[in-house]
Amino acid sequence: MESIKENIDQLIWDYPNPFTVSIKVSNNEIDQLGHANNQVYLDWMMKAAYEHSESLGLSVNDCLSIGVAMVAKRHEINYLSATFINDNLIVGTWIATNDNRFRSMRKYQIIRMDDQKTILRAETDWVSLNIKNGKPQRMPDEFIRCYQPTIT
Repeated sequence: MESIKENIDQLIWDYPNPFTVSIKVSNNEIDQLGHANNQVYLDWMMKAAYEHSESLGLSVNDCLSIGVAMVAKRHEINYLSATFINDNLIVGTWIATNDNRFRSMRKYQIIRMDDQKTILRAETDWVSLNIKNGKPQRMPDEFIRCYQPTIT
């Protein structure tokens, strides 16, 4: 396990200290063209975002209990290279901005371990939303505390 951590630390990240999630491309993620379907990259990004949130102390259940959640307003995904079955990938994510009111931005970078090539760069704009009425709501203190930018 230590060698995986060391290998991740050796990768060339766009920003320091990413939160990382390991992915192995599975057969059911491959499309008719023989590579990972575009949609699954978004799934991988969301997996990293949710796991990062949980590591910061905010799970989906916490959001449901509070009655407020961060919801995606916009995704920008730049596909740089295809991935194939059994490729080992590392998804890195960072909180880039937080206005401590309604909006936050998260950045992502996906690196293929075999050749250490960045295969995707992306970002998501998030908005704090009241779960019951679907309207924007100021971030609760828990959100402000947990979602502080890690990119300077």
